Amino acid sequence: MTTSRRVLVIDDELFSRQAVRRMLEGSGWTVVEAASAREVDRLLTESPPSAILLDVVLDAKDGQGFLERYRAGGGLVPVIAMTASNDVETVIHAMRGGAYDLLVKPPDRERLLTAVQNAAEKSGLLEENRSLKRRLRDEAFSRMLVGESRAMNLLRTEMERVVESNISICLLGETGTGKELVARWLHQNGNSPGSFVDVNCAAIPEALIESELFGHEKGAFTGAVSRHRGKLEQADGGTLFLDELGEMALPTQSRLLRVLQERTLVRVGGSEPVPFSLRLVSATKRDLDEAVREGTFREDLYFRVVVYPIRIPPLRERKEDLPLLVPHFLRKYREAAGGRVVGFAPDALDRLEKHDWPGNVRELENAIHRAIVSSRGTLLTAADIQLVGAEVPHFTPRPYPFRPDQAPLAPGSADAPRQEPAPTLVTLEDHERAAITGALAAASGNVKLAAARLKVARSTLYRRIKALRIPVTP
Repeated sequence: MTTSRRVLVIDDELFSRQAVRRMLEGSGWTVVEAASAREVDRLLTESPPSAILLDVVLDAKDGQGFLERYRAGGGLVPVIAMTASNDVETVIHAMRGGAYDLLVKPPDRERLLTAVQNAAEKSGLLEENRSLKRRLRDEAFSRMLVGESRAMNLLRTEMERVVESNISICLLGETGTGKELVARWLHQNGNSPGSFVDVNCAAIPEALIESELFGHEKGAFTGAVSRHRGKLEQADGGTLFLDELGEMALPTQSRLLRVLQERTLVRVGGSEPVPFSLRLVSATKRDLDEAVREGTFREDLYFRVVVYPIRIPPLRERKEDLPLLVPHFLRKYREAAGGRVVGFAPDALDRLEKHDWPGNVRELENAIHRAIVSSRGTLLTAADIQLVGAEVPHFTPRPYPFRPDQAPLAPGSADAPRQEPAPTLVTLEDHERAAITGALAAASGNVKLAAARLKVARSTLYRRIKALRIPVTP
Protein backbone atom coordinates (compact mmCIF):
# COMPACT_ATOMS: atom_id res chain seq x y z
CA MET A 1 0.00 0.00 0.00
CA THR A 2 1.34 3.43 -0.96
CA THR A 3 0.05 6.67 0.48
CA SER A 4 0.28 10.18 -0.91
CA ARG A 5 2.32 12.76 1.02
CA ARG A 6 -0.05 15.63 0.26
CA VAL A 7 -2.02 17.45 2.99
CA LEU A 8 -4.63 20.18 2.53
CA VAL A 9 -4.74 22.75 5.37
CA ILE A 10 -7.91 24.90 5.58
CA ASP A 11 -7.55 27.74 8.09
CA ASP A 12 -8.34 31.47 7.86
CA GLU A 13 -5.47 32.36 10.24
CA LEU A 14 -2.24 32.91 8.29
CA PHE A 15 0.14 32.33 11.22
CA SER A 16 -1.66 29.11 12.16
CA ARG A 17 -1.34 27.80 8.58
CA GLN A 18 2.33 28.71 8.42
CA ALA A 19 3.06 26.97 11.73
CA VAL A 20 1.35 23.77 10.55
CA ARG A 21 3.14 23.99 7.18
CA ARG A 22 6.58 24.19 8.83
CA MET A 23 5.92 21.15 11.02
CA LEU A 24 4.58 19.05 8.15
CA GLU A 25 7.12 20.07 5.50
CA GLY A 26 9.91 19.37 7.97
CA SER A 27 8.76 15.73 7.97
CA GLY A 28 8.45 15.36 4.19
CA TRP A 29 4.79 16.26 3.65
CA THR A 30 3.60 18.48 0.77
CA VAL A 31 1.23 21.15 2.06
CA VAL A 32 -1.50 22.99 0.13
CA GLU A 33 -3.21 25.90 1.89
CA ALA A 34 -6.72 27.32 1.69
CA ALA A 35 -7.91 30.36 3.64
CA SER A 36 -11.63 29.53 3.25
CA ALA A 37 -13.92 26.64 2.41
CA ARG A 38 -14.79 28.34 -0.90
CA GLU A 39 -11.32 27.51 -2.29
CA VAL A 40 -11.47 23.84 -1.39
CA ASP A 41 -13.50 22.39 -4.29
CA ARG A 42 -10.92 23.51 -6.84
CA LEU A 43 -8.00 22.22 -4.77
CA LEU A 44 -9.64 18.83 -4.18
CA THR A 45 -10.32 18.47 -7.91
CA GLU A 46 -6.79 19.40 -8.95
CA SER A 47 -5.03 16.84 -6.76
CA PRO A 48 -6.83 14.91 -4.00
CA PRO A 49 -4.82 14.91 -0.74
CA SER A 50 -4.33 12.03 1.69
CA ALA A 51 -5.55 14.11 4.62
CA ILE A 52 -7.37 17.37 5.29
CA LEU A 53 -6.66 19.62 8.29
CA LEU A 54 -9.71 21.83 8.90
CA ASP A 55 -10.27 24.68 11.36
CA VAL A 56 -13.89 23.99 12.33
CA VAL A 57 -14.37 27.60 13.48
CA LEU A 58 -13.82 29.05 10.02
CA ASP A 59 -15.61 32.04 8.49
CA ALA A 60 -18.34 32.25 11.10
CA LYS A 61 -18.39 28.48 11.74
CA ASP A 62 -18.33 27.64 8.01
CA GLY A 63 -15.69 25.02 8.78
CA GLN A 64 -18.20 22.78 10.50
CA GLY A 65 -20.65 23.40 7.68
CA PHE A 66 -18.01 22.39 5.13
CA LEU A 67 -17.28 19.19 7.03
CA GLU A 68 -20.95 18.17 7.04
CA ARG A 69 -21.39 19.03 3.34
CA TYR A 70 -18.21 17.18 2.42
CA ARG A 71 -19.28 14.00 4.18
CA ALA A 72 -22.85 14.23 2.86
CA GLY A 73 -21.45 14.57 -0.67
CA GLY A 74 -19.51 11.32 -0.35
CA GLY A 75 -16.07 12.81 0.38
CA LEU A 76 -13.76 10.05 1.61
CA VAL A 77 -10.50 11.83 2.47
CA PRO A 78 -10.09 11.73 6.28
CA VAL A 79 -10.65 15.17 7.84
CA ILE A 80 -8.74 16.16 10.99
CA ALA A 81 -10.65 18.92 12.76
CA MET A 82 -8.69 21.71 14.48
CA THR A 83 -10.11 24.08 17.07
CA ALA A 84 -8.66 26.66 19.43
CA SER A 85 -11.08 25.46 22.10
CA ASN A 86 -11.39 22.05 23.70
CA ASP A 87 -15.02 22.78 24.51
CA VAL A 88 -16.92 19.48 24.80
CA GLU A 89 -19.80 20.63 22.61
CA THR A 90 -17.40 21.64 19.81
CA VAL A 91 -15.65 18.27 20.02
CA ILE A 92 -18.92 16.31 19.90
CA HIS A 93 -20.24 18.42 17.02
CA ALA A 94 -17.06 17.85 14.99
CA MET A 95 -17.00 14.09 15.56
CA ARG A 96 -20.68 13.75 14.69
CA GLY A 97 -20.01 15.73 11.52
CA GLY A 98 -17.58 13.05 10.39
CA ALA A 99 -14.17 14.25 11.63
CA TYR A 100 -11.55 11.48 11.70
CA ASP A 101 -9.59 13.11 14.54
CA LEU A 102 -9.47 16.35 16.54
CA LEU A 103 -6.51 18.61 17.39
CA VAL A 104 -6.44 21.62 19.72
CA LYS A 105 -4.62 24.66 18.28
CA PRO A 106 -1.75 25.20 18.36
CA PRO A 107 -1.16 21.47 17.84
CA ASP A 108 1.73 19.58 19.41
CA ARG A 109 4.19 18.57 16.66
CA GLU A 110 4.28 14.85 17.47
CA ARG A 111 0.51 14.73 17.92
CA LEU A 112 0.02 16.50 14.57
CA LEU A 113 2.39 14.20 12.67
CA THR A 114 0.82 11.08 14.19
CA ALA A 115 -2.71 12.23 13.33
CA VAL A 116 -1.73 13.08 9.72
CA GLN A 117 0.15 9.80 9.24
CA ASN A 118 -2.80 7.77 10.54
CA ALA A 119 -5.21 9.70 8.33
CA ALA A 120 -3.00 9.15 5.27
CA GLU A 121 -2.80 5.41 5.96
CA LYS A 122 -6.57 5.25 6.26
CA SER A 123 -6.86 7.19 3.01
CA GLY A 124 -4.60 4.62 1.32
CA LEU A 125 -6.73 1.76 2.60
CA LEU A 126 -9.89 3.49 1.38
CA GLU A 127 -8.33 4.00 -2.05
CA GLU A 128 -7.31 0.34 -2.23
CA ASN A 129 -10.84 -0.62 -1.25
CA ARG A 130 -12.30 1.66 -3.93
CA SER A 131 -9.91 0.21 -6.55
CA LEU A 132 -10.86 -3.34 -5.59
CA LYS A 133 -14.56 -2.49 -5.77
CA ARG A 134 -14.08 -0.87 -9.18
CA ARG A 135 -12.22 -3.95 -10.44
CA LEU A 136 -14.90 -6.30 -9.14
CA ARG A 137 -17.61 -4.10 -10.63
CA ASP A 138 -15.80 -4.10 -14.00
CA GLU A 139 -15.59 -7.89 -13.93
CA ALA A 140 -19.27 -8.18 -13.02
CA PHE A 141 -20.17 -5.70 -15.76
CA SER A 142 -18.23 -7.72 -18.36
CA ARG A 143 -19.97 -10.92 -17.29
CA MET A 144 -23.50 -9.50 -17.19
CA LEU A 145 -23.39 -6.73 -19.81
CA VAL A 146 -21.07 -7.73 -22.62
CA GLY A 147 -19.68 -4.88 -24.71
CA GLU A 148 -16.90 -2.33 -25.01
CA SER A 149 -18.47 0.12 -27.48
CA ARG A 150 -18.68 3.83 -26.79
CA ALA A 151 -22.39 3.46 -25.96
CA MET A 152 -21.64 0.73 -23.39
CA ASN A 153 -18.78 2.69 -21.86
CA LEU A 154 -21.12 5.67 -21.42
CA LEU A 155 -23.66 3.35 -19.79
CA ARG A 156 -20.96 1.97 -17.47
CA THR A 157 -20.00 5.54 -16.47
CA GLU A 158 -23.62 6.40 -15.61
CA MET A 159 -24.01 3.23 -13.56
CA GLU A 160 -20.77 3.88 -11.66
CA ARG A 161 -22.01 7.33 -10.68
CA VAL A 162 -25.04 6.00 -8.85
CA VAL A 163 -24.11 2.46 -7.81
CA GLU A 164 -23.25 3.41 -4.22
CA SER A 165 -26.13 5.88 -3.87
CA ASN A 166 -29.70 5.13 -2.83
CA ILE A 167 -31.15 7.58 -5.36
CA SER A 168 -34.24 6.33 -7.25
CA ILE A 169 -33.21 5.20 -10.74
CA CYS A 170 -35.38 4.76 -13.83
CA LEU A 171 -33.99 2.62 -16.66
CA LEU A 172 -35.25 3.69 -20.08
CA GLY A 173 -34.84 1.39 -23.03
CA GLU A 174 -36.45 -0.78 -25.67
CA THR A 175 -37.51 -4.37 -25.07
CA GLY A 176 -34.56 -6.73 -24.92
CA THR A 177 -31.84 -4.19 -24.15
CA GLY A 178 -31.03 -5.69 -20.73
CA LYS A 179 -32.78 -3.40 -18.25
CA GLU A 180 -33.15 -6.15 -15.65
CA LEU A 181 -29.45 -7.04 -15.94
CA VAL A 182 -28.57 -3.40 -15.26
CA ALA A 183 -30.87 -3.37 -12.23
CA ARG A 184 -29.30 -6.57 -10.85
CA TRP A 185 -25.79 -5.17 -11.38
CA LEU A 186 -26.72 -2.00 -9.47
CA HIS A 187 -28.07 -4.11 -6.61
CA GLN A 188 -25.16 -6.56 -6.44
CA ASN A 189 -22.55 -3.80 -6.47
CA GLY A 190 -24.39 -1.24 -4.34
CA ASN A 191 -24.86 -0.73 -0.63
CA SER A 192 -28.19 -2.54 -0.19
CA PRO A 193 -27.49 -5.86 1.58
CA GLY A 194 -31.09 -7.08 1.40
CA SER A 195 -32.84 -9.00 -1.35
CA PHE A 196 -33.37 -8.06 -4.99
CA VAL A 197 -37.14 -8.23 -5.54
CA ASP A 198 -38.53 -7.78 -9.05
CA VAL A 199 -42.11 -6.99 -10.04
CA ASN A 200 -43.36 -7.06 -13.62
CA CYS A 201 -46.13 -4.47 -13.48
CA ALA A 202 -47.49 -5.56 -16.88
CA ALA A 203 -47.77 -9.26 -15.97
CA ILE A 204 -49.86 -8.98 -12.78
CA PRO A 205 -53.65 -8.47 -13.14
CA GLU A 206 -54.86 -5.10 -11.88
CA ALA A 207 -57.07 -6.80 -9.27
CA LEU A 208 -54.04 -8.51 -7.70
CA ILE A 209 -51.21 -5.98 -8.05
CA GLU A 210 -51.95 -4.08 -4.81
CA SER A 211 -51.86 -7.35 -2.87
CA GLU A 212 -48.58 -8.27 -4.60
CA LEU A 213 -47.00 -4.89 -3.87
CA PHE A 214 -48.32 -4.09 -0.40
CA GLY A 215 -49.33 -7.52 0.92
CA HIS A 216 -52.60 -8.50 2.57
CA GLU A 217 -53.97 -9.67 5.89
CA LYS A 218 -55.66 -13.00 6.49
CA GLY A 219 -59.30 -12.80 5.41
CA ALA A 220 -58.84 -9.56 3.44
CA PHE A 221 -60.61 -11.18 0.47
CA THR A 222 -61.74 -14.60 -0.70
CA GLY A 223 -58.72 -16.89 -0.82
CA ALA A 224 -56.60 -14.84 1.61
CA VAL A 225 -56.09 -17.74 4.03
CA SER A 226 -53.01 -16.23 5.68
CA ARG A 227 -51.05 -13.00 5.97
CA HIS A 228 -48.97 -12.22 2.89
CA ARG A 229 -45.90 -9.96 2.86
CA GLY A 230 -45.90 -7.85 -0.27
CA LYS A 231 -42.97 -7.09 -2.56
CA LEU A 232 -42.15 -3.82 -0.76
CA GLU A 233 -41.81 -5.64 2.56
CA GLN A 234 -39.76 -8.40 0.94
CA ALA A 235 -37.39 -5.77 -0.49
CA ASP A 236 -36.87 -4.03 2.89
CA GLY A 237 -33.15 -3.31 3.18
CA GLY A 238 -32.59 -4.28 -0.45
CA THR A 239 -33.71 -3.28 -3.94
CA LEU A 240 -37.21 -3.19 -5.43
CA PHE A 241 -37.19 -3.44 -9.22
CA LEU A 242 -40.45 -2.29 -10.83
CA ASP A 243 -40.27 -3.49 -14.43
CA GLU A 244 -42.68 -2.09 -17.06
CA LEU A 245 -43.66 0.69 -14.65
CA GLY A 246 -45.45 2.55 -17.44
CA GLU A 247 -48.09 -0.20 -17.61
CA MET A 248 -49.25 0.31 -13.99
CA ALA A 249 -52.91 1.38 -13.61
CA LEU A 250 -53.64 4.89 -12.29
CA PRO A 251 -55.30 3.77 -9.00
CA THR A 252 -52.22 1.68 -8.12
CA GLN A 253 -49.96 4.58 -9.11
CA SER A 254 -51.78 6.80 -6.61
CA ARG A 255 -51.30 4.38 -3.72
CA LEU A 256 -47.69 3.63 -4.67
CA LEU A 257 -46.90 7.36 -4.63
CA ARG A 258 -48.18 7.77 -1.09
CA VAL A 259 -46.32 4.68 0.12
CA LEU A 260 -43.04 5.87 -1.42
CA GLN A 261 -43.45 9.34 0.09
CA GLU A 262 -44.18 8.11 3.61
CA ARG A 263 -41.96 5.00 3.50
CA THR A 264 -44.69 3.08 5.30
CA LEU A 265 -47.37 0.80 3.90
CA VAL A 266 -50.63 -0.72 5.08
CA ARG A 267 -51.42 -4.23 3.91
CA VAL A 268 -54.70 -4.80 2.07
CA GLY A 269 -57.34 -5.45 4.71
CA GLY A 270 -55.10 -4.17 7.49
CA SER A 271 -54.69 -1.00 9.53
CA GLU A 272 -51.21 -1.30 11.04
CA PRO A 273 -48.53 0.83 9.30
CA VAL A 274 -45.43 -1.14 8.28
CA PRO A 275 -42.21 0.92 7.78
CA PHE A 276 -39.70 -0.10 5.12
CA SER A 277 -36.44 1.13 3.61
CA LEU A 278 -35.32 0.13 0.14
CA ARG A 279 -33.65 1.24 -3.05
CA LEU A 280 -36.08 1.77 -5.92
CA VAL A 281 -35.09 0.92 -9.48
CA SER A 282 -37.79 1.09 -12.13
CA ALA A 283 -37.76 0.37 -15.85
CA THR A 284 -39.99 1.13 -18.80
CA LYS A 285 -39.96 0.95 -22.58
CA ARG A 286 -42.64 3.65 -22.77
CA ASP A 287 -42.03 7.38 -23.10
CA LEU A 288 -43.15 8.47 -19.62
CA ASP A 289 -43.08 12.17 -20.58
CA GLU A 290 -45.67 11.44 -23.26
CA ALA A 291 -47.64 9.23 -20.84
CA VAL A 292 -47.80 12.16 -18.38
CA ARG A 293 -49.09 14.46 -21.14
CA GLU A 294 -51.70 11.86 -22.13
CA GLY A 295 -52.82 11.47 -18.52
CA THR A 296 -51.97 7.76 -18.27
CA PHE A 297 -49.11 8.31 -15.80
CA ARG A 298 -49.22 10.53 -12.74
CA GLU A 299 -46.91 13.53 -12.92
CA ASP A 300 -46.19 13.47 -9.16
CA LEU A 301 -45.21 9.78 -9.33
CA TYR A 302 -43.03 10.58 -12.35
CA PHE A 303 -40.98 13.03 -10.29
CA ARG A 304 -40.74 10.48 -7.48
CA VAL A 305 -39.38 7.58 -9.55
CA VAL A 306 -37.52 9.30 -12.42
CA VAL A 307 -34.96 11.00 -10.19
CA TYR A 308 -31.94 9.65 -12.10
CA PRO A 309 -32.86 8.32 -15.57
CA ILE A 310 -30.41 5.99 -17.34
CA ARG A 311 -30.89 5.16 -21.02
CA ILE A 312 -29.97 1.64 -22.14
CA PRO A 313 -28.72 1.77 -25.77
CA PRO A 314 -30.37 -0.50 -28.37
CA LEU A 315 -28.16 -3.03 -30.15
CA ARG A 316 -28.36 -1.17 -33.49
CA GLU A 317 -26.44 1.71 -31.83
CA ARG A 318 -23.61 -0.56 -30.70
CA LYS A 319 -23.09 -3.09 -33.46
CA GLU A 320 -19.35 -2.95 -32.81
CA ASP A 321 -20.13 -5.13 -29.77
CA LEU A 322 -21.27 -8.01 -32.00
CA PRO A 323 -17.74 -9.59 -32.12
CA LEU A 324 -17.99 -9.90 -28.32
CA LEU A 325 -21.69 -10.79 -28.01
CA VAL A 326 -21.78 -13.49 -30.69
CA PRO A 327 -19.05 -15.75 -29.21
CA HIS A 328 -20.47 -15.08 -25.73
CA PHE A 329 -23.82 -16.61 -26.71
CA LEU A 330 -22.11 -19.34 -28.73
CA ARG A 331 -20.19 -20.44 -25.62
CA LYS A 332 -23.35 -20.19 -23.53
CA TYR A 333 -25.44 -22.61 -25.64
CA ARG A 334 -23.08 -24.84 -27.64
CA GLU A 335 -22.37 -27.30 -24.82
CA ALA A 336 -26.07 -27.85 -24.17
CA ALA A 337 -26.38 -28.76 -27.87
CA GLY A 338 -23.57 -31.31 -27.65
CA GLY A 339 -20.68 -28.99 -28.46
CA ARG A 340 -21.06 -29.67 -32.17
CA VAL A 341 -21.08 -26.06 -33.40
CA VAL A 342 -17.62 -24.46 -33.28
CA GLY A 343 -18.02 -21.25 -35.26
CA PHE A 344 -19.75 -19.21 -37.92
CA ALA A 345 -19.45 -19.22 -41.69
CA PRO A 346 -18.68 -15.81 -43.27
CA ASP A 347 -22.22 -15.49 -44.69
CA ALA A 348 -23.66 -15.98 -41.18
CA LEU A 349 -21.53 -13.20 -39.73
CA ASP A 350 -22.49 -10.88 -42.58
CA ARG A 351 -26.15 -11.65 -41.93
CA LEU A 352 -25.80 -10.82 -38.24
CA GLU A 353 -23.99 -7.56 -38.96
CA LYS A 354 -26.54 -6.33 -41.51
CA HIS A 355 -29.61 -6.94 -39.33
CA ASP A 356 -31.13 -3.99 -37.40
CA TRP A 357 -32.05 -6.07 -34.30
CA PRO A 358 -35.47 -4.65 -33.36
CA GLY A 359 -35.53 -7.12 -30.46
CA ASN A 360 -32.03 -6.05 -29.38
CA VAL A 361 -29.70 -8.34 -27.42
CA ARG A 362 -32.53 -10.70 -26.47
CA GLU A 363 -33.29 -11.24 -30.17
CA LEU A 364 -29.60 -11.87 -30.89
CA GLU A 365 -29.36 -14.42 -28.06
CA ASN A 366 -32.51 -16.23 -29.20
CA ALA A 367 -31.37 -16.25 -32.84
CA ILE A 368 -28.01 -17.82 -31.95
CA HIS A 369 -29.58 -20.32 -29.55
CA ARG A 370 -32.13 -21.35 -32.21
CA ALA A 371 -29.44 -21.64 -34.87
CA ILE A 372 -27.22 -23.83 -32.65
CA VAL A 373 -30.10 -26.21 -31.91
CA SER A 374 -31.32 -26.46 -35.52
CA SER A 375 -27.95 -26.57 -37.30
CA ARG A 376 -26.71 -29.90 -38.65
CA GLY A 377 -23.12 -28.89 -39.18
CA THR A 378 -20.19 -27.60 -37.20
CA LEU A 379 -20.53 -24.11 -38.68
CA LEU A 380 -23.57 -21.86 -38.48
CA THR A 381 -24.48 -20.56 -41.93
CA ALA A 382 -26.82 -17.76 -43.00
CA ALA A 383 -29.47 -20.39 -43.69
CA ASP A 384 -29.36 -21.45 -40.02
CA ILE A 385 -30.09 -17.95 -38.70
CA GLN A 386 -33.72 -16.89 -38.75
CA LEU A 387 -34.30 -13.21 -38.02
CA VAL A 388 -37.48 -11.22 -37.31
CA GLY A 389 -38.45 -8.91 -40.16
CA ALA A 390 -35.73 -10.22 -42.45
CA GLU A 391 -35.97 -12.51 -45.45
CA VAL A 392 -34.82 -15.98 -44.47
CA PRO A 393 -32.46 -17.54 -47.06
CA HIS A 394 -33.91 -20.58 -48.82
CA PHE A 395 -32.92 -23.72 -46.96
CA THR A 396 -33.09 -27.16 -48.54
CA PRO A 397 -32.64 -30.06 -46.10
CA ARG A 398 -29.73 -32.26 -47.12
CA PRO A 399 -30.86 -35.79 -48.03
CA TYR A 400 -29.52 -38.73 -46.14
CA PRO A 401 -26.91 -40.59 -48.23
CA PHE A 402 -28.92 -43.79 -47.75
CA ARG A 403 -32.04 -45.15 -46.14
CA PRO A 404 -31.70 -47.57 -43.25
CA ASP A 405 -33.00 -50.44 -45.42
CA GLN A 406 -30.57 -49.76 -48.28
CA ALA A 407 -26.86 -50.24 -48.75
CA PRO A 408 -24.91 -47.03 -49.14
CA LEU A 409 -24.46 -45.85 -52.72
CA ALA A 410 -21.00 -45.86 -54.15
CA PRO A 411 -19.45 -42.41 -54.45
CA GLY A 412 -19.62 -41.09 -58.00
CA SER A 413 -22.54 -43.31 -59.06
CA ALA A 414 -25.38 -41.67 -60.94
CA ASP A 415 -27.82 -42.01 -58.05
CA ALA A 416 -25.42 -40.90 -55.34
CA PRO A 417 -26.19 -37.49 -53.85
CA ARG A 418 -23.80 -34.80 -54.90
CA GLN A 419 -21.36 -33.98 -52.10
CA GLU A 420 -21.22 -30.22 -51.46
CA PRO A 421 -17.79 -28.97 -50.40
CA ALA A 422 -17.68 -28.23 -46.69
CA PRO A 423 -17.64 -24.50 -45.93
CA THR A 424 -14.32 -23.09 -44.84
CA LEU A 425 -14.09 -22.73 -41.05
CA VAL A 426 -13.90 -19.00 -40.26
CA THR A 427 -14.00 -18.26 -36.57
CA LEU A 428 -14.97 -14.95 -35.02
CA GLU A 429 -11.33 -14.39 -34.10
CA ASP A 430 -10.37 -14.76 -37.80
CA HIS A 431 -13.09 -12.26 -38.72
CA GLU A 432 -11.95 -9.83 -36.03
CA ARG A 433 -8.26 -10.26 -36.91
CA ALA A 434 -8.96 -9.46 -40.55
CA ALA A 435 -10.94 -6.33 -39.64
CA ILE A 436 -8.21 -5.03 -37.29
CA THR A 437 -5.39 -5.85 -39.74
CA GLY A 438 -7.24 -4.07 -42.54
CA ALA A 439 -7.87 -0.99 -40.40
CA LEU A 440 -4.22 -0.85 -39.31
CA ALA A 441 -3.06 -1.15 -42.92
CA ALA A 442 -5.41 1.63 -44.03
CA ALA A 443 -4.12 3.81 -41.17
CA SER A 444 -0.44 3.04 -41.94
CA GLY A 445 -0.07 1.35 -38.55
CA ASN A 446 -1.51 4.27 -36.56
CA VAL A 447 -3.55 2.63 -33.78
CA LYS A 448 -5.43 5.83 -32.95
CA LEU A 449 -6.64 6.24 -36.56
CA ALA A 450 -7.41 2.53 -36.81
CA ALA A 451 -9.53 2.72 -33.65
CA ALA A 452 -11.44 5.65 -35.15
CA ARG A 453 -12.09 3.65 -38.32
CA LEU A 454 -13.35 0.69 -36.32
CA LYS A 455 -15.37 2.98 -34.01
CA VAL A 456 -13.89 1.51 -30.82
CA ALA A 457 -11.86 3.02 -27.97
CA ARG A 458 -8.09 3.02 -28.46
CA SER A 459 -7.63 1.04 -25.22
CA THR A 460 -10.08 -1.60 -26.50
CA LEU A 461 -8.18 -1.91 -29.77
CA TYR A 462 -4.84 -2.28 -27.94
CA ARG A 463 -6.31 -5.12 -25.84
CA ARG A 464 -7.63 -6.94 -28.91
CA ILE A 465 -4.32 -6.48 -30.78
CA LYS A 466 -2.49 -8.03 -27.83
CA ALA A 467 -5.02 -10.86 -27.42
CA LEU A 468 -4.93 -11.73 -31.14
CA ARG A 469 -1.12 -11.26 -31.34
CA ILE A 470 -1.35 -8.89 -34.29
CA PRO A 471 2.03 -7.29 -35.11
CA VAL A 472 1.99 -3.50 -35.09
CA THR A 473 4.66 -1.52 -36.89
CA PRO A 474 5.73 1.55 -34.82
